[in-house]
Amino acid sequence: MRSLQSKFLALTVGCVLLSALALGYVGFLYTHKLVNEESTQFMNLFCDDKAQEIDATLTSIEQSVNMIRDYTIEQYSNLGADGIDAENEDAFVKKVQEVSLHTVKNTEGSRGVYMRVNPELAGTQTGFFWYKDANGKVTEDSLVDFSKYSEDDVQNVGWYYQALEKKEAFWMEPYDNMNKNDRIISYVVPIYRDEDFIGVLGMDIDMALLKEKVDSVQIYKSGYAFLAGTEYVIYYHHDYPEGLDEKNIHGKLRKVLNILVKKGTENGLVSYQFDGIKKKMTARQLENGMLFVVTAPAKEINASSNRIIRLFLISTIVIMCFSVLITIHVTRKMTRPLKELTEAAQKVAGGDLEVNIDCESKDEVGVLADSVQQMVNHLRHYIDYVNKQAYTDALTGVANKAAYKEYVDELDKRAASEKMKYAVVVMDINNLKKINDNFGHEFGDMLIRDASRLIQKGFQDHIVYRIGGDEFVIIIEQAEQNGCKELLCNFDNGIVVFNKNNTKYEQKIQIARGIAFHEPDCIDSFAATFREADHAMYENKVMQKSMQTSPVIAGQS
Repeated sequence: MRSLQSKFLALTVGCVLLSALALGYVGFLYTHKLVNEESTQFMNLFCDDKAQEIDATLTSIEQSVNMIRDYTIEQYSNLGADGIDAENEDAFVKKVQEVSLHTVKNTEGSRGVYMRVNPELAGTQTGFFWYKDANGKVTEDSLVDFSKYSEDDVQNVGWYYQALEKKEAFWMEPYDNMNKNDRIISYVVPIYRDEDFIGVLGMDIDMALLKEKVDSVQIYKSGYAFLAGTEYVIYYHHDYPEGLDEKNIHGKLRKVLNILVKKGTENGLVSYQFDGIKKKMTARQLENGMLFVVTAPAKEINASSNRIIRLFLISTIVIMCFSVLITIHVTRKMTRPLKELTEAAQKVAGGDLEVNIDCESKDEVGVLADSVQQMVNHLRHYIDYVNKQAYTDALTGVANKAAYKEYVDELDKRAASEKMKYAVVVMDINNLKKINDNFGHEFGDMLIRDASRLIQKGFQDHIVYRIGGDEFVIIIEQAEQNGCKELLCNFDNGIVVFNKNNTKYEQKIQIARGIAFHEPDCIDSFAATFREADHAMYENKVMQKSMQTSPVIAGQS
C-alpha cells in the first residue's frame, strides 16, 4: 500500500510538471510572437530606409524642376502685360536655359533637362533640350518637331501633351530614349502663371540609377528588392532587368503581383510562395508611384526566431527536470517557493520582462529561480539589443534614419500643440563621392566617421542623426539664434583645428551646413523647415566647393 507521503509526492510532482509545461507553452507562444514582431519591424524599417534613399534622389529631381519652374514664372512675369514677343523671346529662353544648365549639372542622377514654350506664345521651335551623359558632360540636343508626331505618341511627345492634359506635375512611366540608347523616367511640370499656359518643363533621370540602388539592397542571406507597379507591371527585377509589362507577366508572377496589389503597403509582411519557396515581402510606394518591394525567404526571416524558441524549449526542459528532482527531495519546502516562481513565470508569460524573482532558498529551488531569472534577463537584453540596433547607425554610432523619422513625427505633433520653437541644422560632407570613387569606400567611411565626430563634438548636448550617406541632421529644441550661431561658430572652429592638425588628408575636410528656425507662431510642418535648412546648406556647399577641391588621402595622391 502506497503511503500518504508517496501520494503527496506523486501529486506534487505531477503539479510541478504541469506548471512547467504550461510555463513552457505560454513562453513559447509569447517568444514566437515577440520575435516575429521584431522581424516584421526590422523588415519594415529596412524597407523604409532603402525606399527613402531612392526617394531622396527623386525628391532632388522634383526640387530642381520646381525651382526652375518658379524662376521661369518669375521671368515671364517680368516681361509685363504683353508677355513673350519676337523681341524678348530669345532673352527669356536664354535666362531660363542658364539656370536649367546649372541645375542639371548639380542634380544627382539627372540625365537631361528640357523646356518647350507654348507655341501660341512663341515660335513652334522655342525652347531647349540639354542632355547629360554618364560622365556628366552636358550637350545641347535638337528639339522635337511636334508636326511629325500625333498627340498620342507617348515616346516622342507624350511628355508635352500629358502635361497639358493633367495640368499638374507628374512622373512619366519609364520609356526608351532611342536616340541616346537610354531607358529613362521623366518628371514633367506644366508651367502656368495664373491662367496663362507658358509651356512644359521636365528633367530626365536614368533608370539605371534606380536599378543600381535596387541591386545594392540585400537583406538576410538571399533577400533582395525589386520595383513593381500597381497595374501588374514589373519595372525592374534582377531576373527581368528590362522589366515586364502586363501582357508579358506570366502566371506565377501574376499571382505574386496580385497579392502585392491587394495588400498594398501595409506594415505587416505579406506571405507568398514562388518556385516552391515560401517567402515574405513588404513594400513602400516611392515618390514616382513605383512600389519598392523587399522580399526574403521565410526560412531566413524566421531563423532567429527558431533559434530562440529552441533555446527557450531546452531551458524549459532543464527547468522541468530540476523541478522534479527538487520536489522529490524537499516536498514541503518547495510549496511556497514554487508558488512564487509560478507567479513570476505568469508575469513573464504576460509580457512583463521587468520581473524580479526573489527566492532566498539556497537549494535546488533557488537554482531553478536563478535559471528563470537569467532566461528573462537574456530575453530582455536581446530585445533591448534589437531595439538599439534598429535606431543606431552602424558606421558612426549616431542615431539613424529610423530614429530620425520617429522623432520628427513626434516633434511635428508637439510643435502643433505646444507652439514650440526649434532649429534644424542640415550638414553634408563635401566630395564624399570623389573619395569613394578615387580611393574606395573604406576611405569614404573613414571620412564619414571623422566628419561625424566633428559634428558630435560641435553639438555635444544634442542628438545627431545620420539620414543619408553623407547627410546629417541636428534638431535643437527651444533654440535661440545667438546660441545656434555660437554652436555653428564652435563647429567651424573645430573643423579648422582638425584640418590644421590632421595627417590623413592632404586637402581640408569640408562640411556644408545650413540652419533654419521654426518659430512658435509658424504653422509650417517640420518638412518645410527642413527644406529651408537644406537649401541653406546647399548654398553653403556651393560656396565651399568654389573655394577648395576635394580632400585627398595622405599618401594616396
